[in-house]
Amino acid sequence: MAGVVDQIKDRVDIVDLISGYLKLNKSGVNYKARCPFHNEKSASFFVSPERQIWHCFGCSAGGDVFGFVKQIEGIEFADALRILAGRAGIELHRQSPEYQQYQTAKTKLYEICGLATRFFEKQLRESNAGRKALAYLHDRGLADESIKNFRLGYAPDSWNALGDFLERNYESKDIFDAGLVVKKDGGGHYDRFRSRIMFPIFDLNGQVVGFAGRVFGDLAKDAEAAKYVNTPQTAIYDKSRVLYGLDKAKLAVRRKNKCLVVEGNMDVIMSHQAGATNVVASSGTALTDGHLKIIKRYTDNLDLCFDADNAGTLATERGVDLALARGFNVGIVAIDEPELKDPADYVKKYGSKWSEYSQSSRPFLEFYFETAKKTLDVTTALGKKLLAQKILPFLASMVNKVEQAHWVSEIALALKLKDDILFQEIAAAKPKGLEIQDEEPNQVEPPKENFDVLEEGLLALLMKKPDLVLDIQPEDKEFLSGRMAVLVKDIGLSLNETREDSKKMMAQLTSAAGPESAMNLEFIYLKSQELWKDIEDDELAGEFKKILGQMKRRKILAQLEGLEFDIKTAEKNREKEKLVTLTVEFSKISKQLL
Repeated sequence: MAGVVDQIKDRVDIVDLISGYLKLNKSGVNYKARCPFHNEKSASFFVSPERQIWHCFGCSAGGDVFGFVKQIEGIEFADALRILAGRAGIELHRQSPEYQQYQTAKTKLYEICGLATRFFEKQLRESNAGRKALAYLHDRGLADESIKNFRLGYAPDSWNALGDFLERNYESKDIFDAGLVVKKDGGGHYDRFRSRIMFPIFDLNGQVVGFAGRVFGDLAKDAEAAKYVNTPQTAIYDKSRVLYGLDKAKLAVRRKNKCLVVEGNMDVIMSHQAGATNVVASSGTALTDGHLKIIKRYTDNLDLCFDADNAGTLATERGVDLALARGFNVGIVAIDEPELKDPADYVKKYGSKWSEYSQSSRPFLEFYFETAKKTLDVTTALGKKLLAQKILPFLASMVNKVEQAHWVSEIALALKLKDDILFQEIAAAKPKGLEIQDEEPNQVEPPKENFDVLEEGLLALLMKKPDLVLDIQPEDKEFLSGRMAVLVKDIGLSLNETREDSKKMMAQLTSAAGPESAMNLEFIYLKSQELWKDIEDDELAGEFKKILGQMKRRKILAQLEGLEFDIKTAEKNREKEKLVTLTVEFSKISKQLL
């Protein structure tokens, strides 16, 4: 297993990996971002391409590519291994020791969903009913390339075609756990998806985690048949955290610094086909706080475009209240032509014009305010009250007080009211985003063998400028911890050989340390690069002397504290000779503080 893990680490660049999840900015030789594992306003999350590690100075989380994937995806090592092996182009054979040892229940679900996708794809191309569904997709405006790229398929009008196919390789329980079959009351199972055009739903790594099935064929004539059937909640699919199309859109979202959320799967596919590649959709649910937290990794700018009907209006409001509470800059892309219900219709009529049109959003509150004024008579007391009831909860959700003050002034002017009155109403209003309940920060347990703050500071300086070790006098070493003394000795011994080369020195130090200690040294090295990158040598020497003095003072104070207890014990026991000895020792050590 160690061989496979090392191969993956060699092939997967940590900057490329993490930039698929976060918007990274260059910071000297490293990259930085806001930490995805705890709430913060300024970036304290750093990625080192040199050392192939990541570390947050705010919450102390850190590790290598495996640690990041485990934490960001909320998975165990086995699933991280599978994801990274796929990224590295390394196949984990079903019969290999690695595969057998790290096979998990989730792994089976991913495999089952992947196999089901291939089954649906084949049915779309090769079955008679499937070819009719394919013709329907063409008629809706979808190109073959888009159908292939999003891996659309067809579920045959059968109660057990998929289940029988999957049971050749998997247990019925696992197929049920993947959400692909439904239990019969009398025992057994039947296919969840029948006579439906299938839209696979992918996670951020491009793995199929679920499906949305649109009714087609004779089943569409059944008034009781649901237009869409979606995969239920499973171990690998949570609709409140999965955004349809984000696996393909994330790079464009980061590049354009904007994400456009639409309502349907077809809207996403047609948008991408038209060149609007920063478009995603919520998966069969309203836009949730979980969705927004994921989008926040890539951009602070969020546009919404939902169907122009009542459900779409509600969905827009539901998305906006949460987005404002998350600090997004929210815009609305409105399709003004009545006969065009959604982005898919727009693309079918105008094609690539949607790429430009989809980027021309209006600020949400401007759009919402103008729309509300058209339907309410703001010259009357009732009209003013109703408009305030619509708008003010959104203002109460805003985290940016400058933006809030701007809109208060605009609304006050339109309603011919004083700003103070509206601010009073905002204070009394329940923010629409109040229902957001931040989860506890994702906890990454730091390595157990971590250093204290002074040791860490001293080591960071030594890693920045190794020859500072020469400033440590023999008498200073008694104030170092045992582990710190060993490291100082190793740095001193390697000084001539490395010739102040921090990279070589780090290689020597980490090779001699255990895994946990080595990772801690990596974190401290990263900190040294960021903390001391613009500091002159004389300032480094001064800071080094200061920290060494603090370590000395700390140890002396600890010795004096111990002596105080010993003196009190000697006094209590009336041990006169011992009391004299302890008092002399206390006086002697105290002078070292002067």
